[in-house]
Amino acid sequence: MTQPLHHNLQDTLLECHDGCAATAPGHSLPLIQERLATATPGKWADAVVVEVSAAGWIEVAVLTDDTTQVLWNHADLTGSVGVGDPVAVHSVYDVLAVGGAKYNVLRVDSL
Repeated sequence: MTQPLHHNLQDTLLECHDGCAATAPGHSLPLIQERLATATPGKWADAVVVEVSAAGWIEVAVLTDDTTQVLWNHADLTGSVGVGDPVAVHSVYDVLAVGGAKYNVLRVDSL
């Protein structure tokens, strides 16, 4: 029997705490990941936030291909991003850019 899609992610959520320094997908953004994303500007896609939750879930509508992506970050980003906000998603290095801030995200399709 297969596990629900979010099972492993929920385990990860429970293990996180304030000041989490993990660099796994959806946790802290390693400097090398940020530099690689910055060095490949053609891989960014403009998007608009469709939904955001205190549990770290963010759904975005990608403008270039009319798709949606579900992302996760261990932090509550509701104070940093809201529904309707423009963002950018890096398709190779899984970085979410919100204004000048960048976050390491886990894409649900990568589970």
